[in-house]
Amino acid sequence: MSLPDRKEAEVRRMLDGPHPPVPPDLALRAAASGRRLLVHRRLARRLLWLLAVAALAALLVWAAVDQPWLPPPVHTTPPLEGW
Repeated sequence: MSLPDRKEAEVRRMLDGPHPPVPPDLALRAAASGRRLLVHRRLARRLLWLLAVAALAALLVWAAVDQPWLPPPVHTTPPLEGW
């Protein structure tokens, strides 16, 4: 038989000792905290979707106004030939 592990012995000693009292409203507080966490996650997800849609709309408006697929305008006149 091997020697008991120090950590295991310490955990067993802690579990064998007196247990601290549990607050009566612990479950209610945990549920409220979980609800707040879900609301914050849902809000963050909606804000990220809104930001993504706004970025896409801005990209589409920029593309419609600037038309980057067209060649740039020529700023010099072509040489006069055939006069």
